[in-house]
Amino acid sequence: MKNRKTSAIDPLAAEVSSLSRRFAERSLDSSYMDRTESREAYGVYYGEVSHSKGVALGEEILRRGDSSLFRKDHLRILDLGAGTGDFGLGVAESLLAAHPFSLSLHFVDRSKEALEAAVSGRGHSRLSLTVSQATLPKDRSYLSDGYDIVTMANCLAENESQLDGFADLLGEMARSILPGGLLLLVEPADRRSSRALLTLGDDLISRHLPLHLLAPCPGGRTLPCPALRRSEDWCHEDRPAVFSEGLLKTAKLVGHVKDSLKMTYLLFGRGGAPPPPSLRLVSPLHREKGLFFGDFCDGNLWWRIRLLTRNRGDLTRAFTRLHRGESVAEGEPSSLASSPPLEGRGSIDWPRERPVIRLSHPDGRPFDPMDES
Repeated sequence: MKNRKTSAIDPLAAEVSSLSRRFAERSLDSSYMDRTESREAYGVYYGEVSHSKGVALGEEILRRGDSSLFRKDHLRILDLGAGTGDFGLGVAESLLAAHPFSLSLHFVDRSKEALEAAVSGRGHSRLSLTVSQATLPKDRSYLSDGYDIVTMANCLAENESQLDGFADLLGEMARSILPGGLLLLVEPADRRSSRALLTLGDDLISRHLPLHLLAPCPGGRTLPCPALRRSEDWCHEDRPAVFSEGLLKTAKLVGHVKDSLKMTYLLFGRGGAPPPPSLRLVSPLHREKGLFFGDFCDGNLWWRIRLLTRNRGDLTRAFTRLHRGESVAEGEPSSLASSPPLEGRGSIDWPRERPVIRLSHPDGRPFDPMDES
């Protein structure tokens, strides 16, 4: 039942509130994009967020992808479960802004109406848009060899019972991605959606496909995800973002806080270099009396790392400035462990004499040494 107060104030906010509740409850029927009011509310509200995620991850693709990919004259992108197309268009926007090549972007979705909205009035002189109506993951009529980038956003959250089917689909798709190409998978940041994507990632890794993990996991992880070892854990991004006044107004009416991009993502590549070994902060950095602490991942284990106030000095001060998703030099965490790892988790008290070296921002941008001055 829609909130009467919200409905009386703003029909858009009322529809967004209804969509949000049904997303959270996993009670949304598969035909919601066919209905005008749901589709338009989704496009205006969730579409803006999806577009922002696409832009941000498109910029990250430019940093992490194989340079040979961006020397081509033309790229082909396949966007699975495209909905109203906002995520794929955001990725394309970043790529087109950085390079003079042309792009063809092919949307796949079960909703004819959503696909029509995706291509309506969204042309670009170097971008061509095409569509296929198909129900994922079963239908595969759109598959062909020769895609440079394959993206899939928010499909698992709406299809939890079909995880194996999506693994089979992406396993088949991965073998047709061109050398230097990329596979980008994105889900919401809630525990269920995040763990579904991390489980899917482990499945793809176990299939020994011609892909390796570029981000966000340190060192090009090849082992099961440490976040899946305990049922209460998951791993997600929380990156600063700026949204339109209209979206912020709707968010306030609905009771949402929209000040960042929250998502879980995996970026695989046929080429490109995985990130170097490091410790990546996968929680907020907490401060309590006498210490700072956070959870870090090295790709194999999670580490609870503490910096005691008495160990704060010129070499370790950078620890206190860390944000979720940032990486620091690894320093062989097992050699610093205060106790043997238990159930995939270890604990470390960072020593005063060991420098904390910030390596990269959450999106892979290296830290400028001047930032530490």
